[in-house]
Amino acid sequence: MSSQKLVRCELRPRGKNAPGSPRYIPLEIFGLWEYMMSTKHAFEVLDARASLWLDMEDSPEAAYSAGQYERVTEVTAFVYSGRDEMFTRACRYFPSEQIDHLKPIFLSHYQDNGSRLQTQVRERVGIWLHRDSTTTTI
Repeated sequence: MSSQKLVRCELRPRGKNAPGSPRYIPLEIFGLWEYMMSTKHAFEVLDARASLWLDMEDSPEAAYSAGQYERVTEVTAFVYSGRDEMFTRACRYFPSEQIDHLKPIFLSHYQDNGSRLQTQVRERVGIWLHRDSTTTTI
């Protein structure tokens, strides 16, 4: 069973009182991502909490009750760069119930000059584990 350290946070436009939209960001890039969202895109990043994402290969949800995790799908695009003449890996995590809406948006960033998609895509369903927020706040 593979795992990934992810930060779950809420993202919303700065100055709005609307509820945030959940995001799952790999821990190693969270600081840079948070900076970009707040300074370049005028979003607020709220309620950041780190935990583990586990793939569903071995049915880990059997070990947890429904309130202890959120279903999160990993989408990996292996994108060919003509400039570099090699593939690179782009990996993002989305709430599973929103995957049909968010996956096309993610993949649209990898169109080759507005034409065909030059990538191979892999999906892995998993869960993000809830942890005690007093000990995991970033």
